[in-house]
Amino acid sequence: MIIFGVLNFFPDIPLPWVIAKVAVEIVFVIVLGVAVIRFSLWQRAEYWRERGRDPKHPERFPRHLPPDRTPG
Repeated sequence: MIIFGVLNFFPDIPLPWVIAKVAVEIVFVIVLGVAVIRFSLWQRAEYWRERGRDPKHPERFPRHLPPDRTPG
């Protein structure tokens, strides 16, 4: 990342460097995006697990409770 910041200060960067820089930045964006999405989904699943619900179907009530009662 520091290399990309340094390359921004040079006015005329050769085309192969620009192409390599853009390609690596695209990979970084994709990897960071996937990491953020996975963390967000993990956080949501933990939220529902703490409440005793199935993370994939939180609208369903747990089987050990009668249908007319809500947990907590």
